[in-house]
Amino acid sequence: MELLQAPEGDIVATHPATRFARVLAVLMMVVPGVALIALGAQLTDVDADARLPAIAGGATLLALGVAAFVQQSRSKVVMRSDGIERWGLRGKLWALRWAEMIELRYRAVKVRLYHVIPAGTNIYITLTDPGGRKRKVPSNMRGMEVLAERVAENQTRARFAEARAALDRGEQVRFGTALILDREKVSARKLFGGYKSCPLGDIEKVAVEGGFLRIRQKGKLLAFGGGSIGAIPNVFLFLRLLDGLFAHPSAIPAERDFAARTSVG
Repeated sequence: MELLQAPEGDIVATHPATRFARVLAVLMMVVPGVALIALGAQLTDVDADARLPAIAGGATLLALGVAAFVQQSRSKVVMRSDGIERWGLRGKLWALRWAEMIELRYRAVKVRLYHVIPAGTNIYITLTDPGGRKRKVPSNMRGMEVLAERVAENQTRARFAEARAALDRGEQVRFGTALILDREKVSARKLFGGYKSCPLGDIEKVAVEGGFLRIRQKGKLLAFGGGSIGAIPNVFLFLRLLDGLFAHPSAIPAERDFAARTSVG
């Protein structure tokens, strides 16, 4: 198997980890660890049996807290013009060029306290290389929404020419088991197996709503197909190819929004 080449282009942006995990490590491990060590040191000879476990437990918590703090301090994602790098406690953990990202899976989940109060959005990105190995981008990077948009845009651009050429040759382009696209139609997986097809000319609307891709066919009440954004690999490539197959892209209503930040469930 051909070895993958690490990105060598200019650095476009650096996204370090947020401070939340470091604060959590201090509050949940460092502070309790120091408190246990202090408690153990104050125990008298009468409580000698409890002194050692308290000090040992406190030292363990303290060591884990410090390690977590240092790891998060070094955690970052580096965007280059030709790819992406993931850095951590051991230095560079992995690197991948845009053209070698065979699959991109994107999922964004709105977090709500007590199911009511908005508390932000967690974005999850998984990249797959030609060997089938998956690379996960941590969801706690600073500026995660911007990072997600950059990754989706660059990966889509890098895969577009090859996929469009396949369509022009009359071949099919598959997006996992969910969707199949060719020059004349889009096919969606049925609930109990197999595929159903819809000619491109019969597509009335394609929308990304509430974390789901919905394709509507003219004259049909229910959605023809689609599914959860996170379950469709290279979903942004699918949407861009679909636009390119229409002689007049306006045939699909403009309220459809492909931006990564709005594809939230």
